[in-house]
Amino acid sequence: MHRLRRYLLAHMWEVLSAGAGLSQALILHWGVGIATPGSSFPAPLWLGIAALLVAANIGMIPLVARARARGGAWRRVGRDYMAIAGSTILLGTSVLASWFVFRFLPWLVTGEDGPELFRVASAIVVATVALVLAWGFSIGQLRIACTRHTIAIPGLQPENEGLRIVQISDLHMGNGLEGRRLGRLVDRINALDPDLLVITGDLFDFHPDEIPDAARRLAGLEARLGSYAVLGNHDYHAGLDAVADALARHAPNIRLLRGEIRPLDTPRPLYLAGVDDAGWEWAGRDLESQALERIGRELPGDGPVLLLIHRPEVFGQAARLGFPLVLAGHTHGGQVALPLPGRALSVARVISAFDRGLYRRESSILYVNRGIGVAGPAIRLNCSREIAILELRSGDGGDRIRSDEDGTMKTE
Repeated sequence: MHRLRRYLLAHMWEVLSAGAGLSQALILHWGVGIATPGSSFPAPLWLGIAALLVAANIGMIPLVARARARGGAWRRVGRDYMAIAGSTILLGTSVLASWFVFRFLPWLVTGEDGPELFRVASAIVVATVALVLAWGFSIGQLRIACTRHTIAIPGLQPENEGLRIVQISDLHMGNGLEGRRLGRLVDRINALDPDLLVITGDLFDFHPDEIPDAARRLAGLEARLGSYAVLGNHDYHAGLDAVADALARHAPNIRLLRGEIRPLDTPRPLYLAGVDDAGWEWAGRDLESQALERIGRELPGDGPVLLLIHRPEVFGQAARLGFPLVLAGHTHGGQVALPLPGRALSVARVISAFDRGLYRRESSILYVNRGIGVAGPAIRLNCSREIAILELRSGDGGDRIRSDEDGTMKTE
């Protein structure tokens, strides 16, 4: 399973493109059956069409990459293609699910009314999914939730209690979050009056040309104890040095933590640490970072050290090293999640055991932010964009005093 997951992550775009092609062929087959009842679709013809659609979608990968890199209207073309591909996969899945229900519940299709029942029921299912997708691409992806959590931190002195951290993550500036929209986000964050503002990676998406203007807008962020950030895997595409230089030049109020520990200006000692993400080739679960291992050997003994990382998969290492609170992003909460009882099921489970919300391992707590931007299609279903507000209390780290919809504690 681990090897399969690594393979899927390493060939993510090819897998998604092949899935889009197969889904398009499946929808075509279903649509012909719905439109012309009783007609047959020869298997060799359908397989040939499916093969052509898979090849065409995989062939689109370099074209879409070039379109996204060119910027302007071409960038929108790339985004639109990804939205269409993602939608066809979900619609194709709904067609396939309808077929399986009727295939494995034969009593539904017995008698003369069976085929007609399938046509009507599957049409209702597909239409419902289409409406849900339309909502996710419009209203759903515009919603921003302010989640609130109170967390006990071992070793936190009473004088530092009540400190409010505002965490945002995965802005992916340049993929729909730029210009005035970014400016409005800055205003909304400032209105929360944070003591400390942290950004846990993927500030930018793929486009170096978006960096200067976005950095100037981020300069408007305000927090009493300062604003800090770490770099994520998408920042590699934009260019780590370009991002760091632009922030230093246009937004010096945002301090990058690149394998270091910084003291905070608090009544009693409290520290903040952060490391760069290790890049695109760094995938899997239970990851370990050499930079994190190094600073883990340098932890001061007079106060707790809070940690900013991008990928939550290093939580095991961070807990072993003694970081009481770890803040991460990367997963976006999957962007699309099924509202199952007690725990949303999202596609992010494929890449991480820590997909969203709070987790505990021994005396360490991890919070995984759902992100403020999007990667790929601009869709959010049961997984709104998020600004997390975390208020610190002293304690043993085991008691969550208050949390909201996504704050259910998971113990690892």
